[in-house]
Amino acid sequence: KMSSHIKNLKKKKINIIPLIDIIFILLIFFMLATNFRTKENIDISITSSKSYINETNPKKVLEVQIKNNREVIIQNNIFLIENSENLGSKINDIFFNEKYDSVLVTCDDVVILQNLILVMDIIKDEKINNVFFSQAKNE
Repeated sequence: KMSSHIKNLKKKKINIIPLIDIIFILLIFFMLATNFRTKENIDISITSSKSYINETNPKKVLEVQIKNNREVIIQNNIFLIENSENLGSKINDIFFNEKYDSVLVTCDDVVILQNLILVMDIIKDEKINNVFFSQAKNE
C-alpha cells in the first residue's frame, strides 16, 4: 500500500495554466482601473528685464520678490518662505481680490534654487498660471 500511495502522489500535478489566466485578467483589470493623471503646466516666461514685461503685457502684474535671506516681499510686506501657508493665502488674496492678471517673480543673483521652486509651488497651488521671472538687479 505504501508504494501505491507514493505513486498517487507522483501522479497528482498542479495545473498552473488557469492560474496564469487569472494573473493576466487581474493585470488587465488593474491597468484599466488605473487613473492616469495629466500634468498641469504653468506658462513660464524668463526675461532679463521688468520693462520688457510691462511693455508687452500692460495688464496688472503682481510682483513677488525673493531675497537671498529666505524672505519674500509682496507689496512691501515681508514673509518667510518657511511660512508657506501664510504666503500662499497672501498671494491668493492679493492676486484675486485686486484682479491681477499675472505674477512677476524677481530674484536676487544668489537666491537658492530650492527657494525659487518653493515659491513656484506656492503660486501653482494657488491656481495662478501666468507667471514671469526676472532678476531683481534689472529694476
